[in-house]
Amino acid sequence: MVSRLLLGALASLPGLSWALQLLPPTQNASDSPSTGAVWEVGPVPKVIYVEEKLASKTDDDGLTLIPPSGFGFADVFREDLSQLTDSNWTLLRVEQLPNQANVSSNSILLAEFTGDTSSITYENGVPTSEGYELVVTSTSVFIGGTGARGMWWGTRTFLQHLLLRQNGTVPVGRSVDAPAYATRGFMLDAGRKWYSPGFLKELCSYASFFKMSEFHYHLSDNYPLNRGANDTWQDVYSHFSLLPEDESLRGILHGRENETLSRAEFAELQRHCAARGVTVVPEIEAPGHCLYLTKWKPELALPKRDLLNLTHPDAVPTVKRIWSAFLPWFEAKEVHIGADEYDPALADDYIAFVNEMSDFVNSTAGKRVRIWGTHEPSETLTVSTDIVVQHWQYGQSDPVRLVAEGYDVINSQDWWAYTSIKNDHTPILPARYPQFFNESRVLAFADRPGWQWQPADFNPFNVSMQLDDGEPRNKGAILAAWNDNGPDASTQLEAYYSMRRGIALTGARAWGGARGPELDAGSVSASVDFFSPRAPGQNLDRVLLPSPEVTWTRTDEDTDGGTFHLGRGSKGMNYTLTLSVTGPFTLSGPDNTLSLDEEGHLVFEADGWVYPLRHVSEEDGLELDPGHPGRIWVNASSSTHEEVRLSDDLPATITIATDVEHGSVVWVDGEFVGRFEVFVYGGRNTQFSWSQMAFVAPLEDITGSGLERLRLWPGNSQTV
Repeated sequence: MVSRLLLGALASLPGLSWALQLLPPTQNASDSPSTGAVWEVGPVPKVIYVEEKLASKTDDDGLTLIPPSGFGFADVFREDLSQLTDSNWTLLRVEQLPNQANVSSNSILLAEFTGDTSSITYENGVPTSEGYELVVTSTSVFIGGTGARGMWWGTRTFLQHLLLRQNGTVPVGRSVDAPAYATRGFMLDAGRKWYSPGFLKELCSYASFFKMSEFHYHLSDNYPLNRGANDTWQDVYSHFSLLPEDESLRGILHGRENETLSRAEFAELQRHCAARGVTVVPEIEAPGHCLYLTKWKPELALPKRDLLNLTHPDAVPTVKRIWSAFLPWFEAKEVHIGADEYDPALADDYIAFVNEMSDFVNSTAGKRVRIWGTHEPSETLTVSTDIVVQHWQYGQSDPVRLVAEGYDVINSQDWWAYTSIKNDHTPILPARYPQFFNESRVLAFADRPGWQWQPADFNPFNVSMQLDDGEPRNKGAILAAWNDNGPDASTQLEAYYSMRRGIALTGARAWGGARGPELDAGSVSASVDFFSPRAPGQNLDRVLLPSPEVTWTRTDEDTDGGTFHLGRGSKGMNYTLTLSVTGPFTLSGPDNTLSLDEEGHLVFEADGWVYPLRHVSEEDGLELDPGHPGRIWVNASSSTHEEVRLSDDLPATITIATDVEHGSVVWVDGEFVGRFEVFVYGGRNTQFSWSQMAFVAPLEDITGSGLERLRLWPGNSQTV
């Protein structure tokens, strides 16, 4: 039998269940579970054959300008399959597939779709290269794509089947499938927090497994000027996530060149995502949310300093100068110019700017422009219908009206699509944005049990005002994760925790649309939990393999305080870590460090921000506010939130238990001490709070002589 080290190790993870489903579920499937017939990975040589007609094919109907060939997709599939089966697979490019009767049972055959490709369409009836057929017999697997991308999506279905079975088998049967919508995307706010290229690539790999097609990269923004950290507007956090090659433009970075992607790094990110069927759609914000620009050139600002004064003669040329620098970097047919939440009293200036930028981007780079839906009450001007409008809130735009007026739209309605990483906007109305994606709003749209959201569903308030299923001007849907609470309010991985369910559910429902199978509401949560750590090409859950437990005890050879290499990386949620401590030490990993200094301060450091252990009462730390998990209101708490000093308590046993809602909470010699947390400014400066920080356990290196023993195990029984 095939070596199943990895599959076996993953099978031991919590949450294993046989009552799970594919995400997205396939339509037109004719599996034969009643017979129990399966295709099984055997011990003989393992070969993937890709037929030349598909191997040399690239799709020109997608959004990317760097479409992989069928062979390119097949090679990534080979890597994924080798990882999941812990065995080597050979990829052979052949003029014609071998006769299925003459190949080993370990053979997988990749080729073009065998039927009428014109019958494989999006829900609006337009043929698509994203369709596929998956045919599994007891002796072979065939995946045929209407294009190279279609074959790729078929491999995702095959791998999900393989993982669900847990033993290297896939059920016999046939399915034919294609997405309902071309745009199936996720947006990450990288303008109010820095994200490393490694994290962004892992996020693309994760999203691809659930058949997402777009990564909307919101690369510039600033901390909201209505929040309480704004002593002076010049000091408010703003960020631009790309490193200009033109050094005269580096004023937009405000000294954070080390928190940017170079051209080579951004090109690698785009290639990595495209290799997995995901197009990076970059966004540079203006004329609102552009403190990155107005702090550099204050003369260009309106009295609300993150708004650009479009009547200043240098304003539009400066925006064009920035776009001219980066348009050659962008390998997508569409780009996003932001253009939301400007001053409606300046609607004519706004509309003229948007239309001018659309013409500029199109004439300069041949690209189409997207904007956020924005209220622009003008009696003389209208936004060009060449522009795609991404609807996000009623009062800003109306998708039904937009479609009637000839606009293409994208569904990012905040009621279902938005998360605000770490904290919502309380008390700002009408929408509290959840800190974790609210899957109930997909499974019960408009709070109607049984109504599963899909991209034609926009309006949760007036349920009669939706778009028609398959409306040709509806491109699809994009969920959005915002860092409105600033760069220190979360770690990079906490952004993943916020989005992980949303990516899987949005991908499933945007793929299925109105015509596809609905999700099994009873098992979808378990299905997401099952697939998340198993999706190939990423380890955002920071799973430890082959064993989830770690123990270490200092020996006589380690008494000099040098560095001991554990080599286990990071352990993600959920875990309990006990440390026997006599003095200073540093425990480091690829995501963060945990250290105890000479003065007894226990501190996590992540993404360049320092988080000391703070005094919190046991009640505040462990009893969650059901509406705001992890949030401790400043005006309703007995906790001091002062920094803890452990110097008088040593030696001691420190226990850290971590999950995403409680965060990382701490006991010293069995007594509850506090947690690691961050101060969060509330919406409109009225409800300040302390919020939990959930850190992965750093397990790569130990430095210093003050750590005697370490033990980590999965689960956080201390907090439940």
